[in-house]
Amino acid sequence: MTPVLRCTPFRKRWSLYSGIHSVVRFYAVPPSQALNSVPPTKTRNIGIIAHIDAGKTTTTERMLFYSGRTARIGNVDEGDTVTDYLTAERERGITIQLAAITLPWNGHKINVLDTPGHADFTMEVIRSLRVLDGAVTILDGVAGVETQTEKVWKQASALGIPRIAFINKMDREGAGFSRTVKEIVLKLQTRVVLCNIPYFALIEGEEEPKFCGVVDVIHKKILKWSEKLDSSGKEIELVDLESNGELYPDIYEMVLKTRESMVETLGEFDETVIESFFDNDADYMKVPVNVLINSIKSLTLTNQVTPVFCGASFRNIGVQPLMDGVVSYLPSPLEVSLPEVTTSSGGLYKLSKKNKKKNIKVSAADTNGSSKSTNAQVLVKLDPKKGVVVNNNSNLTLALAFKVITHETRGVMTFFRVYSGRINANSMILNTRSGSKIPINKLYMMHGDQPEPVKFIGLGNIGVILGTDNSIITGDTLVGHSTESKHFGPTESALKLLPIPIPAPLFNAAIEPLTAGDERYMNECIAQLMREDPSLKVQVDNELGQTILGGMGELHLDIVQDRLVRDMKAKVRLRDVVVSYMETATKTKPLLGAHLEENEDSSISVSISLESFEGRAEDSMFAEEEGAYILPDNNVLVFEPTATPISMHSAISDRRWKSAHTLEQLQESIVQGCLIGLQQGGPLYGFPFHSMVIRIKLWTFPVDTSEGGLSVLLDISRRSVRTSVSKISEGEFCLLEPIMNVRVHVPSNYMGETVHDLSHRCNATITSIEDDATDLDNTWATELAQTIYVPPDFTMKSAIDGANRGGNKIIHAEVPLKEMIGYLSKLRKLTLGQGTFDMDLGGMRRMNKDRMNLVIG
Repeated sequence: MTPVLRCTPFRKRWSLYSGIHSVVRFYAVPPSQALNSVPPTKTRNIGIIAHIDAGKTTTTERMLFYSGRTARIGNVDEGDTVTDYLTAERERGITIQLAAITLPWNGHKINVLDTPGHADFTMEVIRSLRVLDGAVTILDGVAGVETQTEKVWKQASALGIPRIAFINKMDREGAGFSRTVKEIVLKLQTRVVLCNIPYFALIEGEEEPKFCGVVDVIHKKILKWSEKLDSSGKEIELVDLESNGELYPDIYEMVLKTRESMVETLGEFDETVIESFFDNDADYMKVPVNVLINSIKSLTLTNQVTPVFCGASFRNIGVQPLMDGVVSYLPSPLEVSLPEVTTSSGGLYKLSKKNKKKNIKVSAADTNGSSKSTNAQVLVKLDPKKGVVVNNNSNLTLALAFKVITHETRGVMTFFRVYSGRINANSMILNTRSGSKIPINKLYMMHGDQPEPVKFIGLGNIGVILGTDNSIITGDTLVGHSTESKHFGPTESALKLLPIPIPAPLFNAAIEPLTAGDERYMNECIAQLMREDPSLKVQVDNELGQTILGGMGELHLDIVQDRLVRDMKAKVRLRDVVVSYMETATKTKPLLGAHLEENEDSSISVSISLESFEGRAEDSMFAEEEGAYILPDNNVLVFEPTATPISMHSAISDRRWKSAHTLEQLQESIVQGCLIGLQQGGPLYGFPFHSMVIRIKLWTFPVDTSEGGLSVLLDISRRSVRTSVSKISEGEFCLLEPIMNVRVHVPSNYMGETVHDLSHRCNATITSIEDDATDLDNTWATELAQTIYVPPDFTMKSAIDGANRGGNKIIHAEVPLKEMIGYLSKLRKLTLGQGTFDMDLGGMRRMNKDRMNLVIG
């Protein structure tokens, strides 16, 4: 009799890797407490990443159901999912912000972050990847590797995050498992091992074979799902190919060839697989399961191979094997690279010849208040019993705040990931950015939008703190003690985890209150949105009396307006979306400067001069100078060697320094004041400055008094920049516009019209045209895609051109961002819905007068 595997929530779960029926009981205590007791070795932090509409949220809902965390399956189309809980998410059927859930699986705990697939919400992907240990990349079996999939894959690669691939929607017409596998090799530049392959069978009353299960290559078993027997997908018919191979000769042959390919791929990097192969009569079918699993895991952790699974989440097929793959092949918090921890005095990163070699620079995150100074590395090591230990202090807790949201009933909620030690309820933590101590009364784990109380959040886990208001922002490092100690030493108080990079906004839209009385509430709502979404920027145009919102795209700003009007009931109107332009000086020679003083005795003063340059700030000669700071918007500030008076240095060395502020704090105040001056805009249209150099020629501050004056120094620095700008004629300034690197994917028969449209209507410069998925610089991937064994796939024309998906082309172009507004709808109309594109910022380009008149009018 064919065995049937059944999964009952919290009581019985199946696993092919630990026996047919493995029993795990979580029901004796509340689920959140039971999950919280799972050790780090059996914890997995994963993200679900993919192109929009690949099935991320659908797959996540099945994970919740099969683990027993939910009693019914939520569906995107019905608007009842756990992770898509915002009104706009449920109405539009897309994920807008990341959501966290925790679920049990076969004695393990899986922390899952469901992320958006739309490029406008890339900030959500960036911050989730920053705290994850592994990722599941979901691909549409019909569409294959899409543009946003490539983008998030590269983001994960840059962070060294191990990934497994899940080819979804195998039940759809035109789905091609083998074609998609070849695309993974070609486009994502990775070697693959097929852990399972699709199983098709003739169903009574159907003319064509239907996707109804998967074939487990490692365990040599067929897993069949039947909607007639169990529509929920919990009951699975299991067929052992070793004892029933003669009944499935074609499947047996496919498993044999897939295993052969697997052994050869693993054997390139792992000699134990080859040794085991020869120890077992050189029979691919006899290579032990544990040898293959151990090898796949070790090579997945080093990003040398990518395990591939398949299924149809909407039809409840293939999700359980995927979850087994997560616990078997993705790392625990103790199997990933140690976090980089530094200590600093709290200023901005100082860029000099010495630390430029270390690639130290101000990241985009530093514009959000989390500024940092020249950093010193802190010792981080792994204790096999206690986990990650920072600075030889096993009682020290280190965590990173990566997201802040505002719950409709519970208020401000801060998501954090613990890297060392654990955070206890009724304890105290320190925010190393602000230096403020924050009491923690209660801790929670998140289940979509519902917090579940726990007593602590341990190493490698994701938790939530309530009621932090503005005391914690995205990217803050949190320090605590696992003991009752509330004292933090100077080193502990300055510890920093690597910041979360925040992309610069590309589109602007003016927002106005309907009446003057609505302005205050509008500003409160905008402040809340900015706290939740650091990629949303706000500027106030005092001359026009408008508030300017900067976002990542048209949809991003549309969602912001939707949340303001519908969710927050703010009475506002949003103007048309426009592009973020900037201003700079046309000449690169030194410009005029300014000297401003405060107080009768000139005890506070700042003298500056202005210059401009072209190119990247970190590559410029100014960044090589001692005393150079990289500022946002590609600007540079340089403290000249003689800028700080000798008398101030002497006061420090002679211990006559009585100021309430350190020298570093005073210099940082000058930097911040100059930065504000640059962001207040240029003389042409008031756009922020870009590619400017501010030289601090001389500055003074009283050292013989303990009174304040820091705000005065900041204001003088700001006014010095504004005064310098006012002395320069408008004719010596020009506008800069963002230029995008655009990749347009179109069928070859539409290439001519698309190129013509880009060149003439969009003012684009076509840089290259190539076959989709072709990369001449990676011949190994091309050769591997041609030679790797994949099961027969009726959607492939040949092994050579299968990954090119019918001769699609990629058009690479440099296009002004203004011309990309509304481009997607135009491209779809031009290509009858078959064209797609993605883009990223290539840089800022100077505009001549004709272009300025055309764009600005």
